[in-house]
Amino acid sequence: LQDLSSTMLELWNLMDTPIEEQQSFQNITCNIAASEPEITEANALSIDVMNFVEAEVLRLEQLKVSKMKDLVLKKQTELEEHRRRAHLVGDEHYATQFNIEAIEAGAIDPSLLLEQIEAYIATVKEDAFSRKDILERVERWLNACEEEAWLEDYSKDDNRYNAGRGAHIMLKRAEKARVLVNKIPGIVDVLTNKVIAWEKERGTEFTYDG
Repeated sequence: LQDLSSTMLELWNLMDTPIEEQQSFQNITCNIAASEPEITEANALSIDVMNFVEAEVLRLEQLKVSKMKDLVLKKQTELEEHRRRAHLVGDEHYATQFNIEAIEAGAIDPSLLLEQIEAYIATVKEDAFSRKDILERVERWLNACEEEAWLEDYSKDDNRYNAGRGAHIMLKRAEKARVLVNKIPGIVDVLTNKVIAWEKERGTEFTYDG
């Protein structure tokens, strides 16, 4: 009974259980450190009391699993967001390793799974930091490619010089687009060199999801 009561107290603290919910167990927890001869209250060690405490421990354990599952899902979402921002290619091993069904089936300790996800997030953050400069240059190159495509369509428009509404705005954009498009070879050269240096330093291929 004392072991069960100790477990119950630990779970109450972990779950931030309100004092009101603990009060019905007060006559039991007050004997948690007492020896058997010191327990004088009638039926304090009865089977009914044992069952009462066991039921509360079971309820708390189930609540703990539910809350841990919610926390794991939240951390998984955070991890996916970090991976998305870093344009990391999907990792099948990662997907199976952090399977939420394993928690529901009781096949894995959710606390352990949470620690693994936290460690993975730290790794992804480190990877994201090392890729930051390259990703910024990829973004610059993609923007330039979009402007190049727009400029090509704009150049095919026979009405582009008509003095209609907004024509001067389009003309200014075209001028800016031409400047940016002319920079594409230089952007690609710098980007290529950055990727080569990154791969050489880390001994792995640079991949990009996007």
